[in-house]
Amino acid sequence: GSITVCGWNQAASALKANAKQFMTENPGTTVTVQTVDSDYTKLYSELAANSGVPDVVTIQNRDVKNFVNKYPDAWLDLTDMMKPEESNFSNYVRGLAMVDNKYYAVPWDLGPCALYYRKDIFKEAGVDPSTIKTYDDYIAAGKKIVTKTGGKTKLIGFDYSGSTSTDMPAVFFSQLGGQYYNKNGKVQLNSDAMVKAVDLCKKMINAGVAVNLPNEWNDRISAATNDQIASIPYAVWYAGTLQAISDQKGKWGIMPLPAFTVGGNTQANEGGSALAISSQTKNAELAKAFVKFALMSSEGNKINFETSKLFTSYQKSYKDSEYTATDDYFGISIGSTFAKLSTNIPTVDFGPHFTDVNNALKTGIGNALLKKQDTKAVLKEASDTAQKAIDNE
Repeated sequence: GSITVCGWNQAASALKANAKQFMTENPGTTVTVQTVDSDYTKLYSELAANSGVPDVVTIQNRDVKNFVNKYPDAWLDLTDMMKPEESNFSNYVRGLAMVDNKYYAVPWDLGPCALYYRKDIFKEAGVDPSTIKTYDDYIAAGKKIVTKTGGKTKLIGFDYSGSTSTDMPAVFFSQLGGQYYNKNGKVQLNSDAMVKAVDLCKKMINAGVAVNLPNEWNDRISAATNDQIASIPYAVWYAGTLQAISDQKGKWGIMPLPAFTVGGNTQANEGGSALAISSQTKNAELAKAFVKFALMSSEGNKINFETSKLFTSYQKSYKDSEYTATDDYFGISIGSTFAKLSTNIPTVDFGPHFTDVNNALKTGIGNALLKKQDTKAVLKEASDTAQKAIDNE
């Protein structure tokens, strides 16, 4: 039989490599991988038309509940696949893949975060990374780098408008253990954690150590390539993207995130995804077999890690050789480094309406950072906007 699978960026590369191996081991099967964007542009129209949905779909962890809530009949119940394997997944990811005690996706990768930094640029500016314990230290280091490079190299870059990405404030928010909803389930984007996260971005801009990346993903790659940014606080999966800048091999170090206060939490999660299976699939058994191979086998997870640095949620694989091996590009073991940084990630509930929440947040971030409006006030406004959208659904 044949199935179609879709994913984006690093996920698509890993799925293609998995498909190739799976077809070799299972003659007579065809697995076609489509590369799509992470905004689900194509998927939304396919779901709305109830036609053309790929058999296996990559969904960001934060969006699983949203998709099940919006299109409840579009997905296969995968509880039978997950139940026997439950103990191999952390509570953090299991909670993200479940709705009403049923699994609608199999967790794929986690996004434990660290600070990627240019060892050579830090050294030339006289910055010792081991002295960076807090974000205040980090910003001070950034000022040295900006001075030393005559303004050519900034410390960090992100989209000030929030429109193409909210990832930077989201990393800081995760680190602070922030929650998107209050205990009554109402949106609270104006919580202390979110205000602190957005204000940290504001502080970096005001200190002159940040650069605006209006199209964040692509602009960050060119900024890193052209020595315009000296560090990136981001998830493990970004290691795969940095490795594509081959002439910077050996120049990037990886250290824990700075803390907000001395001795504070340095762990965070950003991103990570899961695979769901369309209820329209004509080949459910084949789709399940492929998902099992790609996400719940040593072989599949070796491919995911080696092809794309996708750090599996499937804990059995942490003992596999690729997780302990020294990485050629970074000169350390990516697997063991990030395994240590994923022991204490604060849990978060994205809820069934995260799209509404994130859309309002984007506007709030833009108002705070680009229009320089009062952070607390614009985030309160964003909360009201998101809550209204949810109430009207």
